[in-house]
Amino acid sequence: MICLSVIATEEERDKFRKIYEENYLKMYHVALGMIKNQPDAENAVQESFLCLAEKFEKYSHLNGRKMSGLCVSIVKNKVIDIIRKANHYSEEELENLVLCDECPEHNAPLIAEKKEEGIFVQKVLNQVPEIFRDTLILKYCYELSNQEIARFQGVSTRTVEMRIYRGKNKFKEAWDGIQR
Repeated sequence: MICLSVIATEEERDKFRKIYEENYLKMYHVALGMIKNQPDAENAVQESFLCLAEKFEKYSHLNGRKMSGLCVSIVKNKVIDIIRKANHYSEEELENLVLCDECPEHNAPLIAEKKEEGIFVQKVLNQVPEIFRDTLILKYCYELSNQEIARFQGVSTRTVEMRIYRGKNKFKEAWDGIQR
């Protein structure tokens, strides 16, 4: 856990610890999916939390999905900074990397072993409405339970189950439509 001395009150420190516990794993998966290097992904997450701690007063009013979204945005930017410093990618590749991370379903290795299959799956997933697509990604790519997804999305478990059911149907319809 990072140093909390920059956060003024014990109440804020407790809130920050809770945010850390709720978002660390998600942020790590996002970073690892982008950079494909465990130490760099861990560094990006830690740098992200340091950044959040330094500006915690500004963001402490956020909670739930808004705080989670902020955490993911910060870690994406930290990963891009790490990649730029290492000069691993051109600007065009960085743009594709960000696009890939914004929609984890675009990450072909998570979906299929072969690049062609991954590209096809990308096209199909792009046809699925965002709310269903996001739920399917959380379920099948990030392997979250329905309860975890419900907590993350701020909905009931029944709503998550319905989104998964409808998302699978939308995916199948899109799959059949593209195959023709």
